[in-house]
Amino acid sequence: MTLWQPDRVVVINDRSAMVGGASNLAILSAGLLERHGLRVTYFAGDDPSRDKPVDDTINLAGKPLVQQGKLSAFVGGIYNARAYDALHELISLRDTPSTIYHVHGWSKILSPSIFRALAKVRERTVLHAHDYFLACPNGGFANYRKQQVCDLIPMSAQCLATQCDKRGYHEKLWRSARHLLREQFYPTTLPANIVVVHERMRQMFERSGVNVERVETIRNPVEPFPTGPVMPSRNSAFFFIGRLEPEKGFEDAAKAARLAGTKLHVIGDGNGRALLENIYPEITIHGWRGREEIGQLVRNARAVVISSRVPEPFGLAALEAVSAGIPVIMPDAALLGRELEELGCGLTFRSGDTKGLADGLRRLATDDDLVRAMSERCRVNAGNLAHTPASWGNAIMALYDRVLRQAADPRRSPGHRPVSTTHPARISG
Repeated sequence: MTLWQPDRVVVINDRSAMVGGASNLAILSAGLLERHGLRVTYFAGDDPSRDKPVDDTINLAGKPLVQQGKLSAFVGGIYNARAYDALHELISLRDTPSTIYHVHGWSKILSPSIFRALAKVRERTVLHAHDYFLACPNGGFANYRKQQVCDLIPMSAQCLATQCDKRGYHEKLWRSARHLLREQFYPTTLPANIVVVHERMRQMFERSGVNVERVETIRNPVEPFPTGPVMPSRNSAFFFIGRLEPEKGFEDAAKAARLAGTKLHVIGDGNGRALLENIYPEITIHGWRGREEIGQLVRNARAVVISSRVPEPFGLAALEAVSAGIPVIMPDAALLGRELEELGCGLTFRSGDTKGLADGLRRLATDDDLVRAMSERCRVNAGNLAHTPASWGNAIMALYDRVLRQAADPRRSPGHRPVSTTHPARISG
């Protein structure tokens, strides 16, 4: 089979350190692409990290918006002039007809200004939707004030009149202005190469007015928690894994565990830790732990609890647990929830319904046969729920092949003049 291979991939992300989902995957992709024999440039908005993602890493030495002063964050979050200048220069000096630009994260440092630079190479740009910022100004399809899933059409009059931001209505207006500017530079009402991490994201983007003609699903890579053999039906404790922030529903998990009379362990940290320590002293809090430590802890789990009040796009902790043979209980609003329940790998409850979550915990706590059967179905189905790192890298390469073929055929790119009629490099594979 003949593949059209990029002669360079520019990976674009706010951060060059492994500090969260999007950054972890951006860095993973850079390494995988290099191992595929590609030249990779990593373009990041932050200070250089101790370990560069690749040798050719460009750092802009910027700070995340939350670490900046109010005025600096206000201005730079809408338009980071330095990010535009640097990316524009990179494209001007090093672009070729077979260069791919792959954007993983832009909302924390880089800002919409990068889309002004990318507009002229749009046909060879890939936008990886690790969150909902391409469709929703607050990035979550969530009303963070009410800690509820939001069903409004983003940027509609009703949306703009609704205070859904964590900090205040002024922040909502700022995010809306940023969304409008990004859309002006890089309109998603036109076909764009967008990767979503779950099929149901496509429906949400389409409802928001995003052109889904070139939206493609590539699920994230997942490796199971390193637990060794597990027998959840012999355990009694439930585990919550995640940040202790209101939208993650950590207090819902605590309330439900108390109602159900079940043990709850928490792996994670955040502003809500003091609340748990003061009001729910029966909970065991482990704080943040590395993967190996998490693996050893969850060997004692009967099930993993995901209680987020916002529609999680992927749910990495849930799939890491399922891949290790541990059932999960999660909200029906989580994009994976319905699927895992249908496969018999866990239970769902209505998002924000503490009593419903408590009923689910009680059911799992008292039915060893059910937990045993779920654990077995987790092992059987895990391989169909997500990519391995290797298969994810192959899926990204296949995507680049399709993007380059499309960019080289002006008939498939209405309204966009091709950069060059020179064909991208081809390889046999």
